[in-house]
Amino acid sequence: MKAVVVDLGLGNPGSVLQALARAGGDAVLSGDPAAVARAPRVVLPGVGAFGLGIHRAMNFKPALQQALARGAPVLGICLGMQLLFEEGEEDGVRAGLGLLPGRVTRLPAGVQVPHIGWQKLQAVAPSPLQPEGSAYFAHSYHCRAPAEVTQAVAEHGLVKIAAVVGRGTLFGVQYHPEKSAHDGEQLLRRFLALPEGAA
Repeated sequence: MKAVVVDLGLGNPGSVLQALARAGGDAVLSGDPAAVARAPRVVLPGVGAFGLGIHRAMNFKPALQQALARGAPVLGICLGMQLLFEEGEEDGVRAGLGLLPGRVTRLPAGVQVPHIGWQKLQAVAPSPLQPEGSAYFAHSYHCRAPAEVTQAVAEHGLVKIAAVVGRGTLFGVQYHPEKSAHDGEQLLRRFLALPEGAA
């Protein structure tokens, strides 16, 4: 169950690598777009602001498109999920990778910002990742994703957060599965068990 973790130079990708290893994966960190393009599975992690994240992630857009065209499973985590969308408003309005429809906006007034802590996941559509249980969130912006790509939500005050999104072999989780104990590990196991993309 091999995977390549994209090195954006943000956050702590080491914790994602360790979580993938605990889930039975054989993962390596790479900043080489060619390695991402041919990877059997790809994880796009990220901790930080959308502006810097998309500046670095754009270097990998063609590689991610090639991986998806081969049918390789791709998983964006937290900021990595947000970067998959068409547009984000953090650090000014900027174009995202455009791999999923929707916009990343700041959590609205009236709810705790940042949103930090555990929330129960609520499945709203079938997903091969089978998100369930509770997950650990840490974010100030969220993805306004259309229903057709939303697979699970979490309630934060009066706001329903798109917690798991997906289309085809492309997935994103707003929370941190690497920090979400047993339920997070099980999601990573299911991701790693998805069929590899063709070489």
